[in-house]
Amino acid sequence: MAHQKTQTDLVYARLQQRLDRMVTGAPDSPALQAILRLLFSPAEAELAARMPLFCSLRTLAGRTGRDVAELDDVVTAMARRGLVVDLEHHGERWVMLAPVIIGFYEYTFMRVGDDATAEELAHLFDHYLYGDDERRLAHAVFRGSVQIGRSMVREEAIPDEPGVEVLDWERATSVIRSARAVAVADCPCRKHATLAGHGCGAPLRTCLSFDAAADALVRMGLAEPVTTEQGLAVLAEAKAAGLAQTADNVQHGVSYLCNCCGCCCGMMQAIRGAGITDAVVSSNWVAETDFANCRGCKKCYRRCPADAITMVDSQGRGRRVNWAVVDPAKCLGCGVCADVCRWEGRYLVPRPRRVFTPRTTLDRMVAMAVERGKLGDLLLDTLPPGAPHLIARVLQILERTPPAAALRAIEPLRSVFLRGLLAALGRIPAGDAPG
Repeated sequence: MAHQKTQTDLVYARLQQRLDRMVTGAPDSPALQAILRLLFSPAEAELAARMPLFCSLRTLAGRTGRDVAELDDVVTAMARRGLVVDLEHHGERWVMLAPVIIGFYEYTFMRVGDDATAEELAHLFDHYLYGDDERRLAHAVFRGSVQIGRSMVREEAIPDEPGVEVLDWERATSVIRSARAVAVADCPCRKHATLAGHGCGAPLRTCLSFDAAADALVRMGLAEPVTTEQGLAVLAEAKAAGLAQTADNVQHGVSYLCNCCGCCCGMMQAIRGAGITDAVVSSNWVAETDFANCRGCKKCYRRCPADAITMVDSQGRGRRVNWAVVDPAKCLGCGVCADVCRWEGRYLVPRPRRVFTPRTTLDRMVAMAVERGKLGDLLLDTLPPGAPHLIARVLQILERTPPAAALRAIEPLRSVFLRGLLAALGRIPAGDAPG
């Protein structure tokens, strides 16, 4: 006899479907269902399933028919556990359901200590992130070319030569120095790995956040505020430990800076384990080998977080040595390899073409939604009050999108206006537009 779903089962199924409509997705699995049941009570799951992308508490109260004061208490409890993100805007409280990545996965492991469910959650997330189901979550989160995170080049590894240009948003030190607020938290990936029994021993307190994101994490009790100089000290410690810097993939309003190891970081594991070589957007630099100096010591090979270096037999030089050869398609341009090389056998050069980096978080979200076929969900989640601003961004993205992809993105919306606009822009034949 088939298993009959209870009302509680349906509540958690609706929450999974709501999370899966978000830009980064949340494919269903028994592991995810177990995670949701551990993190959300049935009442919280019911509320979360009805949350739009971002709305005021007053709007959410109207949508759910609940009292604002009572809802405020519920949202506060959920925010403290990292299930929702709340912000103050013009004296009003706004709330957003946290996605799985980057969202309640990270917030959960920033928070857990000796919690009785911490180890159980770690093993469940291990199965969900790295299980045998062809890593469906990784392929949902990283399936496009516009990604959540981008690699930050090590400034120390950049050649000091005339004409070499590094913009402020490419420099980790500039991001920290320009932030109004800085906070530090435990690295959720290494904490998760430690709880699951496969941690690496790298420094733990290395996850930096900035401005509104820092304010939110501090308010949620997930991070502690630090000074600019303390933030720079965290960065220096992470570099000394051989960790790679990965930041929010935007030019303006960078919200976080991770210090990543190749073994525990979920983004790096998507590259190394799931074969998604562009899960992290590279910097505008790429490593090359100076074969005259390379001694084949393997330090760069062992340290590379993206497995972009291969040891190649170099016999024929008069002595048998292995060379460390870089695959430019996999290289993140982080500069870790150049930093650890004692023999000056590794250096960075500018990429032939600069990498696309969205200007703002909204630009990134729209571009990701267009790529992933989630544009309709994004629009419907934010209408109103963000319609004019969002639609303007959508139009700008569509104008730059290849015609076939643009048409595929708007097809589910059945929008006469958008089809007409694409025809006017010359993105699709005029005959495909409505008369």
